[in-house]
Amino acid sequence: MKILAVHADYIEYQATKKALKSAEANIKEEMERVEECLVIFTSVEKRDEGHREIVLEQYQQEVDKVADQVKPKNIVVYPYAHLSSSLASPQYAEEFLKAAEKKLSVKYNVYRAPFGWYKAFTIKSKGHPLSELSREFGQGENIPSVNKASPAENTPASTNLKRESKDELFEINNKDLSVEEKINLTAALLTGAAIQELFVEAKIGSIGFYHNQTYVDITGVKIKSDDLERIQKHALKLAQKGTSIEKVVAPTHELQKQIAQDLKKDAYTYQLSKVECVPTYANPFIANTKEIGALKLLSLSSAYWKNNASNLQLIRINLVGFRTQEELEKFQKEKEDQENRSHIKIGKEQGLFIISELVGPGLPLIAPKGMIIRNEITSYLWSLHKDKGYQQVWTPHIAKTELYKTSGHWDKFGDELFKVKGKTDDFVMKPMNCPHHMQIFDAFNHSYRDMPIRFFEPATIYRDEKSGQLTGLSRVRAITQDDGHLFCRTSQIKQEVKTIVGIIHEFYATLGMDKDYWVSLSVRGDDKSKYLGEDAAWNLAETSLEEAAIENKLPYKRIPGEAAFYGPKLDFMFKDALGREWQLATIQCDFNLPERFNLSYMNEEGKKERPVVIHRAISGSLERFLSILIEHHAGKFPLWLSPVQVKIVTVTDRNVPFARDLKDALQKHGIRVEVNEDQETIGKKVRDAQMEKVNYIVTIGDKEMEKNCLAIRTRAGDVKFEVNIADFIKDLRTEIDTKKN
Repeated sequence: MKILAVHADYIEYQATKKALKSAEANIKEEMERVEECLVIFTSVEKRDEGHREIVLEQYQQEVDKVADQVKPKNIVVYPYAHLSSSLASPQYAEEFLKAAEKKLSVKYNVYRAPFGWYKAFTIKSKGHPLSELSREFGQGENIPSVNKASPAENTPASTNLKRESKDELFEINNKDLSVEEKINLTAALLTGAAIQELFVEAKIGSIGFYHNQTYVDITGVKIKSDDLERIQKHALKLAQKGTSIEKVVAPTHELQKQIAQDLKKDAYTYQLSKVECVPTYANPFIANTKEIGALKLLSLSSAYWKNNASNLQLIRINLVGFRTQEELEKFQKEKEDQENRSHIKIGKEQGLFIISELVGPGLPLIAPKGMIIRNEITSYLWSLHKDKGYQQVWTPHIAKTELYKTSGHWDKFGDELFKVKGKTDDFVMKPMNCPHHMQIFDAFNHSYRDMPIRFFEPATIYRDEKSGQLTGLSRVRAITQDDGHLFCRTSQIKQEVKTIVGIIHEFYATLGMDKDYWVSLSVRGDDKSKYLGEDAAWNLAETSLEEAAIENKLPYKRIPGEAAFYGPKLDFMFKDALGREWQLATIQCDFNLPERFNLSYMNEEGKKERPVVIHRAISGSLERFLSILIEHHAGKFPLWLSPVQVKIVTVTDRNVPFARDLKDALQKHGIRVEVNEDQETIGKKVRDAQMEKVNYIVTIGDKEMEKNCLAIRTRAGDVKFEVNIADFIKDLRTEIDTKKN
């Protein structure tokens, strides 16, 4: 399907003669004029045949998007064969356009130009940036996203930054699901069944997990927040009936057929009431729906079919299911705690970072107080590496496309790359740092005596993540990795892994996050086509990491299918204060990039030998780590991380000079301090400082000035009077220097 939407002052059109024998009958050959209109020039294509419901829904969505922006009084559906060289059959195209007219008429005042006729037309475009918008969509093949205001604006420089839209195929996940996970998926299926009983036209897409929740995608019907309670009650009613979930031979609905086509031999179709579903998990449902005693629909959002913005947009309902009401109430209490700890909420309250619409989604701005925390983290990371043979390097933010074609990142991250058109060369904003580090290693002559070579660089990389997936600091487009690459001999792998494991343990112990962690030994899955390199290199890399994990007594599990595309890895899974699990640190063994870049060093025999590359990150993405850190501490940072460590509050104006002198004394010892000398009550000043979650509040009144001492309140609420200034400074420095948690 191809359309060109033109926002016009008016269009005049007249049927002149038949272009097809089967042209639409009973057409008057007279001029029709429609004013203040959005004209949808439409080419129905061959690939649209057999997918009418889906493409019709997409057609409605695309018209809605444009109409919401330009607010036309009328819509004109105009058959226009010249947009495509691969047209649908006339019969199908005419049926589609009539169906489109009917569907749009529910919401708009719609005119439709006759099908199968030559037509003369005059149109006066309004000429603003949104007056001409082209779209291409459909189901027959992967279709690139098109969005242009006018040919003049469609320059190479602008289009190079566009995402190439493509389908993400459904894949089977052979994970052994827990009973709780099966209850959640069954709750999603029950919700889909309830919707289909309440809304006859509804069809379900996929069901799956989102963190500790599950979701069901819906199309064919508009669902509002007000509908959720009714759907929820009906789903629980179906559950308590003990409605059976049965396997059937094959799906009949188009979306489920597509899932089955992707899953191939792993596709199984289940039916509950009137709804059918092809799940992407093996053995995904509980035997008896009566086990579900509580169910809660949480939110409405949207999702594109197969995660492709050119495809159908579905309604996504997030939900949870439990055996009992008590379990649901526990979940809701934990959810409330999570919302109170939200890094977006706390970040705004404490002024740590900003999300600017003008800068763009996924591109957070770190404010001064947030930068203090970030700098403390990066400084601490460097302190853990600098005495272990690491050297700091710097690399630019862009590189020629050839670099990433050599490394394999061009193919891996194709549609996530930001591409930049130079005057003579094509560039890419770097999606990873490793290819640059390969070039630094390759620029020098190395002997076996030099090995290992260790590079350290906290550097920002860029990936064009889809806008719907961007959240605060946790999912961004500008990603700062505390990156490190080691070039070593095969015999040195275990020792280097041991050193990195030691750094990881010390870092997370300092932050109080080293309890109850485990390690994923992520190796290749059965489909070897997803990975670069020969079997021999992979086998050696996987064996080396597993032996290192055993020797370092790591609590690891071997997880097939989770390797990086260039090598296996050890992913460290840590829990935060809420018990949520995060993949943070990683150690990756790579025999492939040295081969692709033809890296070498001279061995003892004076012959060239290929090094092994170990990729390692301790905190992972600094932005994501900062979001986790904020929520882990609920904004109550340990003293060494706190942007404001001490807040001085004065009782009267007489106390201000003493407070300022104290501030100077603290700052000379590297302590971050602020003074509140506003004309407010001391009670309000203390409450404000408590809301800011500063570690220590120092009250200065006449008594403190007279005795040259301090009244100190800790964040926990403990109060001490007549504290010696020198002792207070000494205690603060000890707490900071030891990084007490």
